Amino acid sequence: MGGVSVVALSIAAWFAAQGYWVILPFAGLELSALGAALWVTQSRNRYREVVHFGDDHIRIEFGLAGRDCKVKSSMPRAWTRCLLESGSHRNAPNRLLLSCSGQQLEIGSCMTDEERQALAGRMRELLAMRWDTQTENSAAAALDAHN
Repeated sequence: MGGVSVVALSIAAWFAAQGYWVILPFAGLELSALGAALWVTQSRNRYREVVHFGDDHIRIEFGLAGRDCKVKSSMPRAWTRCLLESGSHRNAPNRLLLSCSGQQLEIGSCMTDEERQALAGRMRELLAMRWDTQTENSAAAALDAHN
């Protein structure tokens, strides 16, 4: 912002010295708009969604970076499914949902469709890994009990 301001104001000052003083207010307006746009993007960039995969539960936290999370939700890992739904019409973005016992929680709303698809794939892997671990452990326990 500082570098752009120096360049824009230098050019505006040069034109003002040539007698085109009307450029100065427009340069100030341009820099004000740039500052407002940077402020908005920086404040929106602080939004976070964090998903923790524990042994038994999945914990989802929504909030701003550097502050306590606004919303926390928890779902049992064994019963949670990851769904990727198409948008309501052809150009609408898809939706990434965590679903458990009739409860659905949308995550990744600030991501692109490709990022949501990749995240859905990774979350399905993590959910399946827990399922595979449970079945292997129960099979090993059954073998030990049999012997």
